[in-house]
Amino acid sequence: MFTEVKEEYLNKPVFTLYDGVLNAYETFIGRVTLLNNDILYGKASLNLTSIRESDNGWYECKVIFPNRVPNKRNNGTWFHISVLGGTLLRIPPVNQTVLEGDPAFFHCVVQNPETMFVEWYKDNVSLLEYYDLAHRSMMGPDGSLTINPTQMSDLGFFTCEVRNSANDTQSASAYLNVQYKAKVVYAPKEVYIPFGESAVLNCHFRSNPPLKNLRWEKDGFLFDPYNVQVRFGGPSFERKRSWFVALSDYETKDSVDHSLTTPH
Repeated sequence: MFTEVKEEYLNKPVFTLYDGVLNAYETFIGRVTLLNNDILYGKASLNLTSIRESDNGWYECKVIFPNRVPNKRNNGTWFHISVLGGTLLRIPPVNQTVLEGDPAFFHCVVQNPETMFVEWYKDNVSLLEYYDLAHRSMMGPDGSLTINPTQMSDLGFFTCEVRNSANDTQSASAYLNVQYKAKVVYAPKEVYIPFGESAVLNCHFRSNPPLKNLRWEKDGFLFDPYNVQVRFGGPSFERKRSWFVALSDYETKDSVDHSLTTPH
């Protein structure tokens, strides 16, 4: 008589018993032994030690008769092992880089969606507190998050927190990098100054990735770079570029038009 135990999803032997010899397979090696008290539990009863999260699932114990034809009968007993206190999160989110307007997707696949609760955070603040972002986001039945469409303000860290019925929690974070064309945030249309004084023309812009080239124009022509100074400032993805212009170096004119060109 040959006894075989299989896992339901893998559909391959976990351990076998033939003529009193027990053979274990793969991750079960060294963790399976025969029970001494076979009168109470049965001759093929086993003891599994060092329980792991991967042991969770259904097992089938089946008796095979190698010297008979047919060697299998319609027999077998199913057992289920539930491993408590294991990892709650099966597939965590990973960093994403998308273009503005394209959707972004973060995995947050939990072990048991029916008994686990998932909440998302952006930069340690509940996603529900971001009114606009929350309306552009959708959480799937497994806990994964889709943002569609993305905006440049979505850039940041996204964290999914999983909680089970025993109030155990587990969280994982990923960074969303939203790339977009250069945009002028603020630039005054007109600046009035006395003749002969210095003028500061500010132009605040944002870009991701950061700009490497930009140009100022005066009356539709490239501004003279030898008579200006450049000052950088602001956070990483937002810059303020200022030009200090001594108008006395130029001909007297009622007004001049200056513009900042940021390449796409």
